[in-house]
Amino acid sequence: MFRDRRQHPDQPVKLVWDPDEPGDDAAAKADHGPAAHRPWTRHRGRVLVAAAVIVPLAGGAVGLAAYGDHRAATTAAASVPQVPPSTVNRLAGSPPSSSPSPSIAPSSSAAPSPSPTPSPTPSLNPVPNPGGSTGPAPSKSPASSAPPAPQRVVTVVTTATPATTHPPAAPPAPSAPRPVGFWSLGHSVLDSAGSHNGTAVDTGWDGGAAVFAGTSPSAITTSGPVLATGPGKSFTVSASVYLTSIPTAPQYADTAVSQDAGTDSGFYLQYFQPCNCWTFARVAADTANPSADRAQSGSAAQVDVWTHLVGVYDAANGALSLYVNGKLAGAAVDQTPFASNGPLAIGRAYYNGQQTDWFHGLITTVQVFDKALNPSEVAALQ
Repeated sequence: MFRDRRQHPDQPVKLVWDPDEPGDDAAAKADHGPAAHRPWTRHRGRVLVAAAVIVPLAGGAVGLAAYGDHRAATTAAASVPQVPPSTVNRLAGSPPSSSPSPSIAPSSSAAPSPSPTPSPTPSLNPVPNPGGSTGPAPSKSPASSAPPAPQRVVTVVTTATPATTHPPAAPPAPSAPRPVGFWSLGHSVLDSAGSHNGTAVDTGWDGGAAVFAGTSPSAITTSGPVLATGPGKSFTVSASVYLTSIPTAPQYADTAVSQDAGTDSGFYLQYFQPCNCWTFARVAADTANPSADRAQSGSAAQVDVWTHLVGVYDAANGALSLYVNGKLAGAAVDQTPFASNGPLAIGRAYYNGQQTDWFHGLITTVQVFDKALNPSEVAALQ
């Protein structure tokens, strides 16, 4: 029989088997028969009783230990922040299987340039939007985290100009004949081909052209001669003109280009009122009231229209040739050339010892050559 052997009630339970208990032996004898079988029966009973007491106690201890470990693991897991699987995958070096908020990828790797700041003076003729939208197109932010490119402010300045505006001419091509004088007259009287810069008096500017009043002293002149016009000297004179009115008496001509001599001009590239035509003329002598030889256009001159004029003098045969808009328009012969050692004049002439034939309109791109240009070279001047 198990007996409690504690010396004090607060001590742990200590059960001890007591084989000498009188009642136990008597019960064993009564239950199990002869004395030869009592020891085995007594020991088996002891083992069974011990197992019945110890196993539940051991199981409870193990259960308590397991429950404590589970509570500790649960508490530790609750204190660690949870990381989404996609983040774990990226940290591991592999791309996420799906994006929670897909973004539109830009069409190119370069960041889109920012829209320019609107000009303070926008164009007077803006290009219409093909799509019909009147507002600015919405900008899309690139997926890249790179900082945006710095904005560049572009200022466009435009000016309204009359319909008569003529663009300045470009310098001649390297393969073209080289002029000895070139005045583009684009807000300048400089000679881009040489050193014969002009002086403008009572003239204005309209785009790439000089504006002449048609009265004295509206003209541009050089300080000395540019062309040699004496015997045996060939030359060519070219200009783009815009005549705005027909001259009346006592003036009968509007001269675009000339070069002064002592009493008259050595040549005249002009509009001539008696024939209402364009002419390239030379007078017979540098005297008062000389006669003139004129190569003149067969068709009437037009007002308020840009016209390209070229006069050619060929000293080999004395031929005067007039080209209008690149085509031969008239011819004549001058067998009595003379030198003109005065200034080259744009916008007037010299006749009978006085300045005259003031041009009323616009002139641009004046070129002079010290040779007689052939028809193909003349056509290339336009």
